[in-house]
Amino acid sequence: MVLTTAALPWRTGPSIFSLWHAGGLAALGHRVAYGVPWLDAASQKRLWGEVLFADEDAQADWLRAEAQRLGVPPLPEVFFFDGVFSRSMFSIFITEDAFAAAPPARAILVQEPEHFGWLPVTSPRRRVAADKVVGIVMTNYGYYIRRPGRPDRAVFAAGVERTHKQLMRRFTDVVVPLSPALDLRGLEDMTEWRQVTGVLRAFAEVPPVAEGDDGVYFLGRLTWDKGLRDVIDAAARLDVPVDVYGEGPDQAAIRAAAAEAGAPLRFLGGTASPWEVMRPYRVFFNPSLSEVLCSTTAEALVAGRHVVLPRCPANEPFYDLPNVHLYDTPAEMDAALRHARTAAVEPPTVARARFDWEAVCRSVADLLLS
Repeated sequence: MVLTTAALPWRTGPSIFSLWHAGGLAALGHRVAYGVPWLDAASQKRLWGEVLFADEDAQADWLRAEAQRLGVPPLPEVFFFDGVFSRSMFSIFITEDAFAAAPPARAILVQEPEHFGWLPVTSPRRRVAADKVVGIVMTNYGYYIRRPGRPDRAVFAAGVERTHKQLMRRFTDVVVPLSPALDLRGLEDMTEWRQVTGVLRAFAEVPPVAEGDDGVYFLGRLTWDKGLRDVIDAAARLDVPVDVYGEGPDQAAIRAAAAEAGAPLRFLGGTASPWEVMRPYRVFFNPSLSEVLCSTTAEALVAGRHVVLPRCPANEPFYDLPNVHLYDTPAEMDAALRHARTAAVEPPTVARARFDWEAVCRSVADLLLS
């Protein structure tokens, strides 16, 4: 069984990852059920700006069609549990016991297990009749909370991290972090390091970089947390055009800052099919420090593009891959961008093997059933 608090059409990493885990495990011959939150009309409007689904059947049908569009194996049974969307927290809170709503299962894969404990409605692990519960930890809440740099925020962040560790222990047997960016000290006895995320096949089918291509792009949610200040400053210093794909709460301020700095940025909106717009680009520039493991970086590498990244724990899983250019300082950032715009692209063989979803799902199945 696969459980998530974030499901498409909310386009987050966990929503794509859980979709592939559900379809991929079923394609391997395992009986699988896929559990996602059901949002009422008010929550749908807060999250998507409109009511997209009249009932659960409509969302399940849409999820199956979207999985097919994304190249995910056919989805198994889809079931729902109640949730509400908070605009202020930009998160979904589970208001029904997801384990009680689910069919019996031998093993359970939980995306972001701490989310299931934010409200006291979910059964603790000792009451769940499964042989094993594995949680994939994906979000660095401490980073977001500490970012303002105030002492009171640091104290609050430490409290949140401590509570989340307690919730992981309460609801799971094993936790799998996506990168060393997460502080899981105190959970060493239940932490497993292995590859549990992949990249859609469509990215491996993007045409290779052609001679003369030197385009640079950024793809991500338009918030300052994603490193957009560095994108603006580097583009202005180097007079290098950067195409920006994405939408988000800070997009108006980011546009204004780019205009004020004279940075040659083009804002091209969001895209549900990023592989369709990657053809003219040689370089993905991703200065974000907020992710645990950035899926858009993995996608660019699988598509055979250079990536320019800050050296930080979240990016450590990419350090050994070809076409990765790391920096620590603004001067090194500029040098990496200049070099990546003209350097030959090495074949992305290793990246494609590492982020192959079929191999990932076999590894996840081994973990769940061992």
